[in-house]
Amino acid sequence: MEYDGHFRQAQRSKYDCLLFDLDDTLYPLNSGLATECRKNIEDYMVLKLGIERSKIFEMGNLLYKNYGTTMAGLRAIGYDFDYDDYHSFVHGRLPYERLKPDPVLKNLLLSLPLRKVIFTNGDRVHATKVLSRLGLEDCFEGIICFESLNPKDKNNVSSDDLDAVFGASVQTTTTSPELFDIIGHFDQPNAGSQKLPKTPVLCKPSEDAMEEALRIAKVDPQRTMFFDDSVRNIQSGKRVGLHTVLVGTSQRTKGADFALESIHNIREALPELWEVEEKSEVRYSSKIAIETSVTA
Repeated sequence: MEYDGHFRQAQRSKYDCLLFDLDDTLYPLNSGLATECRKNIEDYMVLKLGIERSKIFEMGNLLYKNYGTTMAGLRAIGYDFDYDDYHSFVHGRLPYERLKPDPVLKNLLLSLPLRKVIFTNGDRVHATKVLSRLGLEDCFEGIICFESLNPKDKNNVSSDDLDAVFGASVQTTTTSPELFDIIGHFDQPNAGSQKLPKTPVLCKPSEDAMEEALRIAKVDPQRTMFFDDSVRNIQSGKRVGLHTVLVGTSQRTKGADFALESIHNIREALPELWEVEEKSEVRYSSKIAIETSVTA
């Protein structure tokens, strides 16, 4: 059979996957949940860990600055506690009723012809509640959360089944009863030259956490766009090769490829996410005897 024909190579988007942070990214900071979360963390430190209230502000800032999250910092300096209990106390008392369904964002997300995955430091219960309150529970392929990055048995975790990894159990570990005085450490003139204790918790903005999230989602960072409201997280994402979008401001910072004042601006700021790359036209032979399968 002979015929003339022009064909185009299969069109392909520049991106394969979009990674979205959750809190203060998919909903605005002015919801007040971040403030309430901070209060709950401080209460947990006092009521559950017995830390003096007068030390909470300074200690909390140092832990957050040096470890990414207060929880990771507390574990690093020697506090031992149940992760589920911590999350239940800190997130379980949040005023989720402040979050309202967002049909505009839902329609935007559903119209995106790309994989979409949540990547949060929060626990699975919290992430599920937030998505449900926003009406976005059906917009994402999966959730990479605290349990994903800190499974009970890391040796048995596989990325072959994304849902299985997302549903992994929480790890509970033990530490030495001796506590590291992080406030006293930074009061020393040579504090910068001394190493801080490491945390057993894996979380953003750690580059290890970023790389583990990419492994779990099975994505190429060069073909993945990462949305987050934290400059530190964005910069870490850029260092591992992600395309980055800082959410919550229109001002780009170092490490951010794009900046969105609101996640609702995604279509006008990033129309390419809805487009596919136009490939050059390819002319095939007009004599085609049989179909052949090609593997790449």
